Amino acid sequence: MPNLSTRAHLREAFRWSPDGNIEVAAILAAGLGMACPVLLAMQRGHLALGLAAAIGGLAVGRVEIGAGLQAHAKSELDALVPIVLAALCAALLGGYGWLSNVGLLLLSGIAAVISGFSRFMVVAATRFVLFLMIVSAVPPAAEPVRALTALDFVGLISAGAFWTSGLSLLFGALARRTRQAAPEPADAPVRVPTARQKFVRWQRSLAAPAGWSYPARLVTCLAIATGLDIAWPNHHFHWIGLTVAILTPRHVETVPIKATQRALGTALGVAAAGIFLRLGLPAWALVVAIGLLAAVRPVLRGGNYLAYSAVMTPLIILLIDAGRTLENDLLLDRLVATLIGASLVVGANLLFVQFTARRNENTSPPAIARSLDDGEP
Repeated sequence: MPNLSTRAHLREAFRWSPDGNIEVAAILAAGLGMACPVLLAMQRGHLALGLAAAIGGLAVGRVEIGAGLQAHAKSELDALVPIVLAALCAALLGGYGWLSNVGLLLLSGIAAVISGFSRFMVVAATRFVLFLMIVSAVPPAAEPVRALTALDFVGLISAGAFWTSGLSLLFGALARRTRQAAPEPADAPVRVPTARQKFVRWQRSLAAPAGWSYPARLVTCLAIATGLDIAWPNHHFHWIGLTVAILTPRHVETVPIKATQRALGTALGVAAAGIFLRLGLPAWALVVAIGLLAAVRPVLRGGNYLAYSAVMTPLIILLIDAGRTLENDLLLDRLVATLIGASLVVGANLLFVQFTARRNENTSPPAIARSLDDGEP
């Protein structure tokens, strides 16, 4: 792909490209799925519990009208498994100081390596790593959360995830009943590789440096982020690790469009969330904000990834930081951490590109051909 000029790059980053129809069912499922747990907990005087439960709804709740109920349910189950597993691992690893950080790095590295097995594992591993970072960043600030065991905490997040998934299945079924089903065109037979074929292809990919690109870049950036967080514990630099998990692409590009969209959207979202938390609005305003941010995600997901990131970021911050005392420098720390995380990702990409270029220069043509063949399915 040819390099774009800076102006064209930014124009492409801000370009709106609608992808499919906007489904009311998806908006309702996403908004109510995350707002209702917070509202219920707020009414009972335990806002922190509702915020923890709503975390589970971050990666579930999609409504695909074109898919049947069975396919929809399978999609939700595929999203639930890595979320629950990540929450369990993060909860069990919490409270052990630097050992907890080492455990998170090991799990992230293992997930990144396994992700090359199949397309399904790519999505599942990405969700797993992201939720490892999110759940590990949740502070036990309020007494209800502090009193929970690790399993209770995981159960709370899982309950929120199942609630949002249930709403998506319900609204999806209602939407399919209220519209006349169009005849589906006959799909051409698709050759699905067997588990053995996937394993052989994955094994071959790990024999080349390109197969280790994503795990190496991700773990290296996360390790640096962890070191910075340990070195300056009062600056909330755990957000660097979360930024790295969000921004690190699987395929190396120095400054890809999506990375720019993620970085700019994350920075805008950090600023918006910080301003909102500084206003000290009542709890009901927090419920409305979470519901609205969650509801517009399905609209923005296909339209513009920068806007989607600008909405997802404050949503995550509100779930993590709302309900505790907001330090004066938290907004600045979040912005600095976002810039550091983005710089780490871009720097790792540049280093890997240089390493690959030097390796190719020192490789004979036949060896290059063999390495390319090894990486093909």
